[in-house]
Amino acid sequence: MLATEILVWGLVAGLVNTAAMVVFYSNPWVARIHRHHQRANVAGQSSHPGPRRFTVHFLGTQLEAYVMTIGYAWLHPLLPMNGLTGAMALAAFFAALRVCAPVWALWTMGTYSSGYLAVEVASGVLSSIVITLALYVLM
Repeated sequence: MLATEILVWGLVAGLVNTAAMVVFYSNPWVARIHRHHQRANVAGQSSHPGPRRFTVHFLGTQLEAYVMTIGYAWLHPLLPMNGLTGAMALAAFFAALRVCAPVWALWTMGTYSSGYLAVEVASGVLSSIVITLALYVLM
């Protein structure tokens, strides 16, 4: 029973996250930064443009949503903080796990601007909050 619930909750949280990220990356400031880095070939052009690129990206993001769903279902009841406070503590934990290593790796390459790194940090934090809030509402 719990496995089915996790599959459903993870799917819903992943879809909500995808919608939030579409809105985030549609922001003119964010889009301009990504366009600039793609023109400079710094952000790395995908070898699979169009629908295939979206599908591959969505599946990877969905996998993250499922891992976070399992973590949330396991950790939230164990926290000494109840309700929304505990959920936001988990969101901060998930964001740290999702953002620190990739952004550190990008920063050490020295080819990414501070604006691009800020977008990646904001994206990871926002995504973690969105997924965690969706799970808080669902569970």
